[in-house]
Amino acid sequence: MATLRVDGDELVLDLSWREKVAGFHGSLRSPLSWVRSVRVVSDPWLEMRGWRMAGFAIPRAFAFGTRRHGDGYDFTVVRSGRPAVNVELSEGRFQWLMVSAGDSEEAAAQAAEVAAAAGIRVSESG
Repeated sequence: MATLRVDGDELVLDLSWREKVAGFHGSLRSPLSWVRSVRVVSDPWLEMRGWRMAGFAIPRAFAFGTRRHGDGYDFTVVRSGRPAVNVELSEGRFQWLMVSAGDSEEAAAQAAEVAAAAGIRVSESG
């Protein structure tokens, strides 16, 4: 299962080998200085933007990979019935990283870790 973690001054999105294959992408690294906001999303399907560009998805079941929308690209590793952590980045290829967690406590812990390392607060869900 994909996880967000902090490694020094970088945010790392670790993907399992299955997620790498389904998402057509390896694990991602971004400087923490690029993190603009972090929030927990209870239903990521309502928040996802655009359409699947590269990766594999079955609507309302899972979505792994790159999504394209009018403003750029997002990367999702989303599973049905699970909350997600949404990280907004100010630079780089992806504007959002949206990653499902096992449950709401795990999502809150990942969001808090990323926000603390980036020197920001966890944003309220929209």
